[in-house]
Amino acid sequence: MTSGNRGLGRGLDALLGGVREDEKKTSDASEVRMISIDAITPNPHQPRREFSKDALNDLCASIKTRGVLQPVLIRPLDGNQFELVAGERRLRASKLAGLTEIPTLVREMTDQESLAIALIENLQREDLNAVEEALGYQQLQKQFGLSQEELARQVGKSRSAVANALRLLNLPDVVQKDIQRGSISAGHGRAIMAVTEVEVQGELHRRIAENGLTVRQAEAQATFWKQNGRLPGAEEVLQPANATKGTKAAIKPLDPKLETLQGALAELLGVKVKISGSAEKGKVTVSYGDEESLRSFVEKLGAELA
Repeated sequence: MTSGNRGLGRGLDALLGGVREDEKKTSDASEVRMISIDAITPNPHQPRREFSKDALNDLCASIKTRGVLQPVLIRPLDGNQFELVAGERRLRASKLAGLTEIPTLVREMTDQESLAIALIENLQREDLNAVEEALGYQQLQKQFGLSQEELARQVGKSRSAVANALRLLNLPDVVQKDIQRGSISAGHGRAIMAVTEVEVQGELHRRIAENGLTVRQAEAQATFWKQNGRLPGAEEVLQPANATKGTKAAIKPLDPKLETLQGALAELLGVKVKISGSAEKGKVTVSYGDEESLRSFVEKLGAELA
């Protein structure tokens, strides 16, 4: 299928531009139609697999108070039926709120156009989990024959961020499902991915899940495996990698708040970030693997690489 769509990478610009222009017109009441919720079927290309009950309940409460502020985007099907293109959270919350109709923007579009808009609209949101995001990238890339560079441009991300996201799909299914459920983070997944032996990956995953390892602790165990060909024992976990025989020094655990900040900075900047010390005094180290990652990093800081 993708072989016939190789030219759609640039064509998506015109498609999305037209839809965004349509969205700007929604302030005109004549553009909005009230459609029965029962006449709208879900989008089969919805990348989000998990919907937070708390978030839906909050949106439901808002809709009960203020109504649906932004119309959902739908396309007509046969027999006075419609397919949702974008706005599934609003549709679900409206059902919870007991609404029978919902404001919509109806647009004629092909299957491919619907797929592109649905995926990109969701990928530009911040609340997809890491695996859902990666699956969306993968589906969009395959369906439209996009290069990683074209894909990154369409979704407004750096190429390195897209590449790192797609790598998560190389993880075993059980690990991907835990990331989707929120049992472990994408950072844990990357630590597991650093181990190339399947059985050892499974053991590291088990340790993370059962012992509540932080991302930094999981990364340390993966590094130990690279250096020694096995995961560390209980006493070895606390020993620094370059400790000499007889050394009693141990790695001081990082403050949980700083560890959270460390992961957030890494996700935001698209590079590896290491924080050492305390909240009062310490050091932030940034590492990158190639020139493209460096350029993306400095651009986010508002600078340029000469």
